[in-house]
Amino acid sequence: VPALVCASWSDQGLHTRGSLLGFEGIGSKQKWLFTHGRRKWEAFYGEEARNTQRRFFDHFLKVEANSWNETPSVRLEVRQSLARYTVRGESGWPLADVSYTPLYLNAAVGSLDTQPVPEAHQVRYATSERESSNRASFTYRFSADTEFTGSMTLKLWVSTSMGTDLDLFVKLRKFDAAGQEVFFYGYNGFDKDGVAKGWLRASHRAIDPQRSRPGMPWHSHLRADLVQPDEIVPVEIEILASSTLFEAGSTLRVDVLGHDPDRYPAFKHRPTVNQGWHSIYTGATYDSHLLVPVVGRP
Repeated sequence: VPALVCASWSDQGLHTRGSLLGFEGIGSKQKWLFTHGRRKWEAFYGEEARNTQRRFFDHFLKVEANSWNETPSVRLEVRQSLARYTVRGESGWPLADVSYTPLYLNAAVGSLDTQPVPEAHQVRYATSERESSNRASFTYRFSADTEFTGSMTLKLWVSTSMGTDLDLFVKLRKFDAAGQEVFFYGYNGFDKDGVAKGWLRASHRAIDPQRSRPGMPWHSHLRADLVQPDEIVPVEIEILASSTLFEAGSTLRVDVLGHDPDRYPAFKHRPTVNQGWHSIYTGATYDSHLLVPVVGRP
């Protein structure tokens, strides 16, 4: 059955992941993907999207010769900011021209490094939303224009000071060369969101190796592997798919915290299992890193 799938980078936490996995799983060779990063329904009912839908239905239901079969398999929208983006055609999803590249967390200086960090360090944050020091942040400054398109994996070595489990929340953010945050659309039209998000309960860290792939760890959710206070365990967090251009001089920041990073309209994870403090371990044997999908170069 021919299929036209619309997927939004801005709908993380609700439809983004399912839309993309649905497209991948469709057996038909006649399938197209329309991606965008703006307000979900505004874009879906906008002129370009409606014209695309009309051409698709006219071709398959009215058998009109409107050159639909020459349409690229994927309409890829690469965001630069809330209102700026570029569009190009691609032959499939996930993109073929992607190099998955690790950026290693360095807790000593709060950076993301292109090479493994030789010495072990740790950083901790309070899990209470009322605490000011309630997140750990790591940054990387780009020396050249760089596009990230696809999902990502954040591997962390973590522990908790209290309790037997951890709820981990991750937000990727973009800052321009002047240090001002660059916002994007998010869930339910939220217009001060970041690049991408992810979350995981540590007791559900078990991975299905048959279904996992670079940038997309697949959690089996078949059992709960609890932890003891101060026990250090590795977790792999899926950062949901997006497409973003980072210009030379801009900065990527990764925030790790114990609750939702923003007050999204009509959306909240609660209650969490968190108690006390979380610690993140980096360097030496603790290979904490963000695996990013770099487009167009090794």
